[in-house]
Amino acid sequence: MTQNMFQEGLYQVYVRETPPPEASEEVDLRDARIRRWFGTVVGSRVCVTGATQVVSALACILSTVTYSCVSFNCSMSMTMPVWSSAFYLGTGALALFLPKKPTKMRVAALMVLNLFSFLLGFSALLSFAVNSVHAVALKTNQQRIGSRAAEGSSITFTVLCMLASLYTLFLTWRGLRRYSAPNSQTYCPVSQHLDNGTSPLLEQAELGL
Repeated sequence: MTQNMFQEGLYQVYVRETPPPEASEEVDLRDARIRRWFGTVVGSRVCVTGATQVVSALACILSTVTYSCVSFNCSMSMTMPVWSSAFYLGTGALALFLPKKPTKMRVAALMVLNLFSFLLGFSALLSFAVNSVHAVALKTNQQRIGSRAAEGSSITFTVLCMLASLYTLFLTWRGLRRYSAPNSQTYCPVSQHLDNGTSPLLEQAELGL
């Protein structure tokens, strides 16, 4: 019994307090798989969506400023699409940089930025619907055509940015879900009864005698 208590004490000190070496190896393996997923497997697709976000955001800023100046006399009421496009610029730049040096933190940051930018893009679309009622009356047909073209371009590029964000969110969620699940193993100590005269079978035999 004393020997069993000594073994249990060794287990408490050296096994439970010291993490097993396989844990760090599993973490390194998961990080390597995440880097491979975003660096080689879906790297080209992430770059394409990032470039789409950058180009669409720049075009959306130009068309939104044009629409605001033509239809609202450069009013500040149409700043929401500009803010969402600015966030899409940063998100697209991060998506272009990610396949070169992918890490788990950068992937998580890209996922958060895309989610936040998607919500801002949805708010920008609502602002177009609300503020179009307060547009000034345009005198010439050329002004009306230019205003409609600028509004349609801004909405189109905002929708493109939102679709690119959804696709990037799908890629990041799929990679993190596939390679970030912890593989935990629970240690169950097994009681050892040595044949030193204290096992239950020997005690029963002595009592039977």
